[in-house]
Amino acid sequence: MLLLPFLAGLVGLFLPGLARGLGLLATLASGLIALAALFAPGVAFYAERPLFEPAGVYYAVGLDGASAALALTTSLAVFLALLAVKEVPGRMLALGLLMTAGLLGIFASLDLVLFYFFYEATLIPSLLLLGVYGGANRVRALIKFALFTLAGSLLMLAAILAARYYGGAESFLLRDLLSARPEGAAATLAFLAFTLAFMVKTPLFPLHVWLPDFHAENHPSGFADVMGTLYKVGVYGFFRFAIPLFPAAFAAFKPYLLLLAAVTALGAAWIAYAQKDYKRLLAYGALSHMGVAALGLFSGTAIGAVGALFLLAASALYTGGLFLFAGWLFARFGTLELAPTHGLAKHAPALAAFGLFLFLAMVGLPGLAGFPGEFLSALGAWQASPFFTLVAFAAVIAAAAYALSAYQRLFHGPPGKAVADLSGGEWVYATLATLAVAFLGVYPKLLSGPIHEAAQAFVAAIGGGK
Repeated sequence: MLLLPFLAGLVGLFLPGLARGLGLLATLASGLIALAALFAPGVAFYAERPLFEPAGVYYAVGLDGASAALALTTSLAVFLALLAVKEVPGRMLALGLLMTAGLLGIFASLDLVLFYFFYEATLIPSLLLLGVYGGANRVRALIKFALFTLAGSLLMLAAILAARYYGGAESFLLRDLLSARPEGAAATLAFLAFTLAFMVKTPLFPLHVWLPDFHAENHPSGFADVMGTLYKVGVYGFFRFAIPLFPAAFAAFKPYLLLLAAVTALGAAWIAYAQKDYKRLLAYGALSHMGVAALGLFSGTAIGAVGALFLLAASALYTGGLFLFAGWLFARFGTLELAPTHGLAKHAPALAAFGLFLFLAMVGLPGLAGFPGEFLSALGAWQASPFFTLVAFAAVIAAAAYALSAYQRLFHGPPGKAVADLSGGEWVYATLATLAVAFLGVYPKLLSGPIHEAAQAFVAAIGGGK
């Protein structure tokens, strides 16, 4: 699962004409492996080999229900993105495949040094996608993104070292660290270091400021934005490592984390409403959704954790789809500003219908993939704080305001420039994405069932919730 996208990306760098075909095969195979792991009991396909045994570093990988769900939607999102984009440089697709391998490694890692390796390795293609193929102001966006990410990475490395040496674990394997967790001031400082690192990659207020420029300056096709959407791994990092390793510190800071999640959810939604640029609107919308997911996870309940991870997995499909949709609009208009575009439904009814479908998934319409995660996150948050749950509902209302008003500006009003409707390749993507988003909406148990088993283990590790 990890090797196939890496090899496809490596070959694609030297033979860019093969990148798309090899990428489709590699991500399809990786997705099938993740799907098989989703139905396997316990940790599927576990492998453990010493990498540097004297230092206690192992190549330890495996997929439980939570990581298998995220690996599945990651593979599917990249597979669909490869189908959707046209006239994109082959080496850009190759960088996306290398990043996919790193993302899958993040989800599969069960050794913290290995997790750190994949976390850092994934950063390199992400920076290259922005730096090489980004817009006119990409250098400013690149510097901001790199500074925030690298600072967070160094803090995380310090936390990983502290987790082992202050707890006395025999290795950096997650199971060893969980059996010998540090306590006292060392645990508090290590948890804060993990928290700052994962706040960058959730992202949460106030460490979110790199996100709007990152998306606005990425390649207009939307492919790099799909990869950036998949790179929001902070919620998973909190779930898998930071909170279970330091439950006492988490309990002490839980009210503040809930506050930051609520501020992110509501604040980003209202900022999105004021945006004039389509990508910036989607960036703030995605930020608001991650605030809702964090709120569910920080409730410390199994149902909230299921909602958070489900929302993280499902948003890869519909948020990624909306960024690709933005790329289609750019190809037709040469701009991502909302003002010049109106009345598209007159000339492109199929494009309008698909856009409405994706917007409705984003605002959490029941029956589509965005609803189960938001609903379960709210249920979990209610058990921790009814007040913050009301804030989350306000964010959902705000999401409907910015998403549907943007849709109205794009597709309704006086007919504007005549544009082409969906083409053959776009029809294929739109059909498959619609089926995937609708299926997860009407049968969420495909992901929520396996995730729930992992969520119960998460709750047991921190000693509370249901």
